[in-house]
Amino acid sequence: MQRSPRSLFWLVPLLGTLCSPVLAGTMFRCGSSYQDRPCDAGQPAKVIGGSGVAREHVVSAPTSAPAAVPAPVPVLARVDAECAAMGNRAKQIVWAKESGKTAEVQLAAATSEDARRLISDVYSRRGTSLEVRHGVETDCMAAKAPTTGLANICQVLKGQVDAETDPNNRQRQAAAKAWRDAGC
Repeated sequence: MQRSPRSLFWLVPLLGTLCSPVLAGTMFRCGSSYQDRPCDAGQPAKVIGGSGVAREHVVSAPTSAPAAVPAPVPVLARVDAECAAMGNRAKQIVWAKESGKTAEVQLAAATSEDARRLISDVYSRRGTSLEVRHGVETDCMAAKAPTTGLANICQVLKGQVDAETDPNNRQRQAAAKAWRDAGC
């Protein structure tokens, strides 16, 4: 009995599914990502062999001295949208600088005085694009800190004004005057 090619059509996807783990080779699960090479030294890893079975092990440190690894850039706890946008522009300026654009070329293409200041600031800094971005964001947030501090002072003074029920209380009157003087 001869079978037509159409009757064997269902067999191709089935064979592909069954053979795919065998063809995949060895995979390494490093934290929450998968890769085809071993994980960094000291990082826990799961090795997933051709059989699809995972076994856990920790990669040992290499015998030779590791290359100098730059210190990680600390992440700011909170960056407002304006400072984050300025940090992104700074990173793009660094990329242009690394590709060979000079400060003069970028300054000539700038459309505003703020852009020119940022370009000059970026060219005066050293480090990777992420380090420069972090520095620009930190400086931006520090420039906004007095405004944030004033908001905190206003909130404390408002709480003191609202806490006292007697309008003739001297502490309440002093808090109300300080609140008005601070421009709250």
